[in-house]
Amino acid sequence: MQFVNMKEKIVAFILVVLMLPVVTNPIIFPREKIIEKSEMAESVDSFIIQWQKSYGRLPWWSARYEGPQPIGDCDGDGKNELLIGGRDPFLRIMKYDESRKTYYEAARIIDPVFGIGYSFMGIPEPFGSATGFSVADIDNDGKNEIGVAWGHHFSAFKWNGHGYEKMGMYVVYDGKRWGTTLDCIVGDCNNDGKNEVVVTGGYSNVAEVIVLEWNGNEFVKESEWDAPGNFWVYFPWIADVDEDGFNEIICNTNATVVLNWNGNSWDAEIIAKHNESYPFGCVSKDSDGDGKPEIHVTFYAPMLKIYEYDGSKYVEKASFYWDGEEGTIEAIDVGDVDDDDMEEIAVGTNYVHILQWNGEEYEEEYVITATHGLLAVTCIGDMDNDGKNEIHASSVGISSLGEEYEAWIFKYVNE
Repeated sequence: MQFVNMKEKIVAFILVVLMLPVVTNPIIFPREKIIEKSEMAESVDSFIIQWQKSYGRLPWWSARYEGPQPIGDCDGDGKNELLIGGRDPFLRIMKYDESRKTYYEAARIIDPVFGIGYSFMGIPEPFGSATGFSVADIDNDGKNEIGVAWGHHFSAFKWNGHGYEKMGMYVVYDGKRWGTTLDCIVGDCNNDGKNEVVVTGGYSNVAEVIVLEWNGNEFVKESEWDAPGNFWVYFPWIADVDEDGFNEIICNTNATVVLNWNGNSWDAEIIAKHNESYPFGCVSKDSDGDGKPEIHVTFYAPMLKIYEYDGSKYVEKASFYWDGEEGTIEAIDVGDVDDDDMEEIAVGTNYVHILQWNGEEYEEEYVITATHGLLAVTCIGDMDNDGKNEIHASSVGISSLGEEYEAWIFKYVNE
């Protein structure tokens, strides 16, 4: 499957060594220009590029990845940080500088591990790349940590007052054949009152969904779900999507699947099969304001499908296709992006499409066209800590030779 390369763990070992001395140096980046809006948007409203950065033109180094929970307070200062990962071996922690009105790289996390199958051009080396990441309370101590799926292993990091200290790891895959983690998400998926870490991926002989727990000393596997067949499971979610008062895991194989914990194992309910395109992202949040989370699924094609539980079964609520644009893959999130106290859906192709429920259907409110390439990221959250959400977008693919892999943060401004 050619799309697996979007999270391929190819790393240049020499470049890593050269860059190691600067991994903790903060970097300041400038602001940018006002962008175009959808024709449906009122002329007095706009989004600005609050921050923009190029990561270069090298597909095996510069491409950016998404994580299911990339925004949150990970250093205990009461302010949100933003995590940015990609095909290089770094997870970057971004902070907002109020005095400079821009974002800077406060720290980088790198986690070399020898002997578990990482290699470059057949040469063993210790580095994976941050294929998925989360800011959440991983060890259930009431404080957030950072969790990262690196390709063959998962590890977590805790702020110690001076830096991010590795608290533990779990080797997911150490085989010689190709296999990789793809994402990780944190939440109470088995309804025991404690958070677990759900790590997903695709491997030759390992389950696609693995549930880890922190036992006070180390990460241990609590359960797993091995999909019938051989699939790649990207970007899962944890939410109560069937109104039974219990959380489920929502994920994709070649179908969208809801996993219910029965006390001993995972019962899989297929809610939709996908023959037209392989599904990637899966976000379950309330996008229509009814107090219940819908299931938003993105694809290798430029497509979005939305499902909801009608009290007895899952039904398709909406479907979108942006002909001629890049695939939506993992570029999906839900949140209030224009300060109207209503949730929007942000979904990325090579542009960022912003949809809102009008009481009868979803309609497109805005289109951000300042982006380019295949977007793997459109996450929503308060990144500058002003009480209002921003949109972070970044690219995992390029549309033409010479194009750069870039990241942007967009902010709504009502002028």
